[in-house]
Amino acid sequence: MEPEICKGMILLNISLRMLHIKKQPWFGRPLIRSFQNLLRNTPVGKLFFKSVATPDSIRSILCQCYNDTSQVTEELVQKILQPGLEPGAANVFLEFICYSGGPLPEELLPQVKCPVLIAWGDKDPWEPIELGRAYGNFDTVEDFIVLPDVGHCPQDEAPHLVNPLVESFVARHAMPPASVPTITS
Repeated sequence: MEPEICKGMILLNISLRMLHIKKQPWFGRPLIRSFQNLLRNTPVGKLFFKSVATPDSIRSILCQCYNDTSQVTEELVQKILQPGLEPGAANVFLEFICYSGGPLPEELLPQVKCPVLIAWGDKDPWEPIELGRAYGNFDTVEDFIVLPDVGHCPQDEAPHLVNPLVESFVARHAMPPASVPTITS
């Protein structure tokens, strides 16, 4: 909504929002809404969160989404778990998994007025690259880069591939430094 504050965007394995209400058949929409209301508005959601907010669950989830499971370290598990133990974390988590409303990426990308770089791990089990490639066709997308043998979290799993992309993109699109007035005496 304020394009002047953004010189470019990098998107990494964005959510395709497959559970979004608009992507569901008409007959499935009430079921999805009901299930998400159950999670958000009853103790069931908090119980579900409590079962997920454990080191073993987080490790298991990460091992699903990382192609290189050697990157799933105890340190990573603890860094992800720690915020989940803060007050209000369950509500944030439930809002995240109950994301069936709001605009879709394919509705937002045509509104973007700055260059966009998309990078996608080709082994992402949750957001399939075959579906993600369609985002590379938007006018504002300058490149769609496939990250080989990388899962859903390329910034963590393969920083050696992601960091150079970020540095190069920023170098191409950063504003030139403001002129610094010279002081003469």
